[in-house]
Amino acid sequence: MSPSPDQLLAISITERVCSAISLVGTFVIVTTFIGSRSFRKPINRLVFYASWGNMMANIATLISQSGIHAGVGSPLCQFQAFFIQWFMPADALWTFAMACNVYLTFFHNYNSDRLRGLERKYVIGCYGLPFIPAFIYFFIHTPTRGRIYGSAILWCWVARPWSFLRIALFYGPVWFVISLTFAIYLRAGSAIYQKRRELRTLDTFDTLETEIATLAGIQVTSEIACSTPERQSVADPNVDIPVPARSFSSSHLSPYSVTIEGGMMDEISTYQNSEERLPSIQASSTNPGPRLSVSQKTCRSNSADMYSQQRGINREASSAAWAYTKYAMLFFIALLVTWVPSTVNRVYALARPDDFSFGLNYTASFVLPLQGFWNSLIYDIPRLQIPKYQKHKHNSLITPDNSTPQHKTTPINKAHAHNTMAGPNSHTATTTELPAQTPGLRASRLHQVFDQALARTLRANSYANFSGCFPTPARHVPASLESVWRQLNAKLEESAKAEFEEILEEREAVRHLNDLDRLVAEARVRKENGNGEGGGGNAPHTLGAEELYKAHLTPYLREAEATLNGKLEETHAQNAELAQTVQAQRREIEKLLAHLESVVTDIEGAATAAAEFSKEHHIRQDAIQMDREVHARPGA
Repeated sequence: MSPSPDQLLAISITERVCSAISLVGTFVIVTTFIGSRSFRKPINRLVFYASWGNMMANIATLISQSGIHAGVGSPLCQFQAFFIQWFMPADALWTFAMACNVYLTFFHNYNSDRLRGLERKYVIGCYGLPFIPAFIYFFIHTPTRGRIYGSAILWCWVARPWSFLRIALFYGPVWFVISLTFAIYLRAGSAIYQKRRELRTLDTFDTLETEIATLAGIQVTSEIACSTPERQSVADPNVDIPVPARSFSSSHLSPYSVTIEGGMMDEISTYQNSEERLPSIQASSTNPGPRLSVSQKTCRSNSADMYSQQRGINREASSAAWAYTKYAMLFFIALLVTWVPSTVNRVYALARPDDFSFGLNYTASFVLPLQGFWNSLIYDIPRLQIPKYQKHKHNSLITPDNSTPQHKTTPINKAHAHNTMAGPNSHTATTTELPAQTPGLRASRLHQVFDQALARTLRANSYANFSGCFPTPARHVPASLESVWRQLNAKLEESAKAEFEEILEEREAVRHLNDLDRLVAEARVRKENGNGEGGGGNAPHTLGAEELYKAHLTPYLREAEATLNGKLEETHAQNAELAQTVQAQRREIEKLLAHLESVVTDIEGAATAAAEFSKEHHIRQDAIQMDREVHARPGA
């Protein structure tokens, strides 16, 4: 059963409308990616590359059935089929490339630089592999089946006698790629689910500690970091370091409560038996106990509030990682929406070649041209979600809680929050970083000096120094105190490195240091060679006025000399040509003169002969006259 003209018209209109919508979406992708730097993220770059294939495929589907009407052997039909065979499956390959990026970042810790190095391979693979069969189809023609490219009802594509090639070299590879993509997202989703479960356990961590502390009769709302006078403090008085709150318990201690306020590093004097004059530590006990005496530096921090923020940020980081993966999986869902109906249609046509299903064909004509539209729609989703996340992250860092003291957020706090957000899903965040320049000599040395300084700072904050600030927990819960110390050092290291990298990125330190390396190298070459071009000579500042004048004037003189020499050679060539012309004219004149001389000689001979004839004729006339006179005499 063949389709009716009305059915073909409906299919054609649907194809062209959907193709036009996709072309508009593809144009949005291209213009926003080129015109706005905020769109130039790793996954958006892949969408940008894929959009060119969508554009070519939509141009082919926009032709619709005009190629069939022009004739299956016409160039329009052949190239429409070629574009569909080449560019339509490329969209599935680009989705697989996005899944590969997710896999590499989640399980192999690829950063944005390494992922960017794979993009050239992605372009070659996604557009090169479909090109091979699409190009070979041009040259295959059999007497029984004819050309491969022909009428496929919807448009020109693989003809019905070659229907097995539709499955073997089009839908089969596409579904193989879709299966691989699904496997990657399944594994990534499992890993993300496990990470989210781990992060959810952090929400109950504070509650568990509070219950344990209550059972032991101890309540710690925040902690103090201090050092004895003979120990070196590692804290900068201008830096506010967030420290996770911990609770310590002991079964044989009397119930008491400790409240520690935060602030900058301050010197406090020794106070004996006076709780009112000890603002940093207030202790109360139901049983008589030893008085607290302090002669130390206190490092004030609102760690309870910061720990609450840290747990919130961890949840935000988990949500950001999940949102990133959902963003990539949306392409996979769009892929299924595109290929499931069209595959069912082609399998149905292969199984029942004599039966035409208008519903399946119409659905295929609707979903296949919309590849560019789905990609553009998903492409714009992060612009709606990411700013909300960043705004929430910003508020979580700088908005103080009404129930807690307000603290100034310093750069290292921001870096700490940034690192905490990176958390277990830091591989996701790295895919959105801009590619960094390769550090040169001075930039590498700067990194080395920073690493050495940070390592010495962390070594100075040894467990012995740290435990000296907390003698009671060090005696009764040393394992917990050591865990706090390790976390403090780890967070300090992460925060310092993040702040250092942020400063390098904001100030473009690597690029400037690389420029400095280049300038110094050029200066050394000029100093060694004199003129900076690799040849010998004197330094410019050692030359006199006349030498400098000649040095500056010589290039212009050489240029003028070259110009004059060129003009002189041109004049010589013109003169030589004119001389040859004059010589030819002279030879022609000589030839004419010789001919003229021969003519003159002939004329002179003729004149001589004429003169002689005239003389002879005169004598004859005289003779005749004499005869006449004789005869005229009388008597003659």
